Amino acid sequence: MNTDLLIKGFFSTIFSLTFSWTVWHENKTGSEHTGNDRQRYLPIVHGNILPMFLLFLAILLFLFWGAVPSAQMLLSICFTIFPHISLYYLVLLLVLPFFRKYISAHACAMLWLIPNYLYITIQNVMKVSEPLLVFRVSGCWLWILFTVWLVGFLSVLVWKIGSHLRFRKLILKSSHPVTEKAVLDLWQQEITNSRVKNPYFQLVISPDIASPLTVGLFRRTMKVILPERSYSARELELIFRHEIIHISREDCWSKFFLMFCTAMCWFNPMAWSAMRKSAEDMELSCDEAVLRQADKETRLQYASLLLSAAEDERGFTTCLSAASASMRYRLRSIIKPHTRSSGTIVIGLTFFFLFMSCGYVALSYGNSTGKDILFHGAEQNQLTISDISSNNNSFYTDYVCIDEQALYEYLAALEMDCLTGNYSFSQFDRQLACICDTPEGKLGITLSDYTAECVPFYGDRQAAIYYLPASIDWGYLDTIILTYSPAVHLEEPGDFSGRDIPASLEKLTVIQNGKEELIHQAAPFKDEVNGIFGYVPCEATFSFPHELAEPFTLEIDNWNHTSSYTITPDASDSTFTVSLPAYPAHYRVYADFKGENNKIYKAQFRFDVGPIEME
Repeated sequence: MNTDLLIKGFFSTIFSLTFSWTVWHENKTGSEHTGNDRQRYLPIVHGNILPMFLLFLAILLFLFWGAVPSAQMLLSICFTIFPHISLYYLVLLLVLPFFRKYISAHACAMLWLIPNYLYITIQNVMKVSEPLLVFRVSGCWLWILFTVWLVGFLSVLVWKIGSHLRFRKLILKSSHPVTEKAVLDLWQQEITNSRVKNPYFQLVISPDIASPLTVGLFRRTMKVILPERSYSARELELIFRHEIIHISREDCWSKFFLMFCTAMCWFNPMAWSAMRKSAEDMELSCDEAVLRQADKETRLQYASLLLSAAEDERGFTTCLSAASASMRYRLRSIIKPHTRSSGTIVIGLTFFFLFMSCGYVALSYGNSTGKDILFHGAEQNQLTISDISSNNNSFYTDYVCIDEQALYEYLAALEMDCLTGNYSFSQFDRQLACICDTPEGKLGITLSDYTAECVPFYGDRQAAIYYLPASIDWGYLDTIILTYSPAVHLEEPGDFSGRDIPASLEKLTVIQNGKEELIHQAAPFKDEVNGIFGYVPCEATFSFPHELAEPFTLEIDNWNHTSSYTITPDASDSTFTVSLPAYPAHYRVYADFKGENNKIYKAQFRFDVGPIEME
């Protein structure tokens, strides 16, 4: 199991345990908090978290990054989150009948709202190593599909918000405040009992509704509306408690969130069904809270109240009445309640698997090339590629490019796409990094199996990771980028693990057809130390990446350059263990390697082990 998965699993576990404890605590206390200064009924899940997060993020990205980068970032986030929500709701619809039988209505309602917290999965601590499924879309089709989706999203959003505003205007047009003292006293009593915060909402009567309901998202503009009919004091008490529970739990915002998800996934019919089913579970949860520990007579009276109220619910409203499709189930739950579990385990496991499974599907788009993305159209004669290294070993190894034109052509021809999601790509065993001097400045390029990371060291250009539809051809790169630096592992008495240090390549030549040609010559090192301080080894293990043409030679020069000697190990494989002197020294390695087509590469390396007092 890789590190990214462990970290994501750790945080997912913390969040799932938190939610599980919340469900357990709510079930134990009856969703009623008895503290004198605490609101009695708390939100199931704050329904405005994800929409508000995306709104504020869009504003900040636009202000600081501009239109195109902010659009790409939002596309990445939305493609990561909302298809996952769409699939989650499909699964939840399938298992909902089973859940309703065995877990509380409060837990069922919470299951619809858990995706509000999926924005957490875009944080770096929740990223995954790589996507398991990548949908590649050409640039033309991407913008066509994006336009169709955007038109659908805005149409649904405007339609739903417009419908809500029209319905609100219709039912409030002829409404008037309640003035009857007895009704107001009951109303105030329920507000006091619930200890609801910011009770700015008003109680009004409207002749244009048939069932009590609450309309509005914000407390200052929220209205609890009664139809023009007579209710007994007990009925009013139940009605007020029902609506105040909805207000306290911010169920109107929960409906807004589900509408927002439906608009984002408007093409999925299951999203529309999920919006309807979630409204039923919110009402069932509210019934459960109203009738907690209620006697049979109260339950019958509450059921009668439901039957007498016609369905009249639109927009972001909460309504006492029930849709005809759910009336039978709702009445049965009221009159003959069954003992159900709190849903603690279900909530915890659902949250955990929802978070752990998010981020494995990505979208790649752009369909550009390395010449445009990496080099901005520059030709090879305008560039210099240098400082090539790799992390194939436990430390970075220097490489030498023997055909810079071929390397430029390979990088320029790479197919490169933008990729949605947040991935570390840490599972790749091999990476190649190089520094490129361009007309605009220095550019860092890091290649992995399916990615290319571009890190500009100039201007305002942002670092980015691009997806490579065709994996890197390491076999070809190995023919134009060579490494002959050995891996050196130093062992000290009593030290179990030892240390690895890089040996730097000073000179590389190739012999072919009797002629020797210089490939690489490093700048003079002068007096600087290339190695480590404060470590005196007793032996070193040399591991060479290529087959040796003959045994290598190790030249050992003491720290003051007053004496030296050489060692030529007698071995036939590519890994050698050599005893070293127990004092600081400068080391040079001379080795000849077999190449293709009878080529012989002659290499010279160096490393140093400095004295303790210089550490």
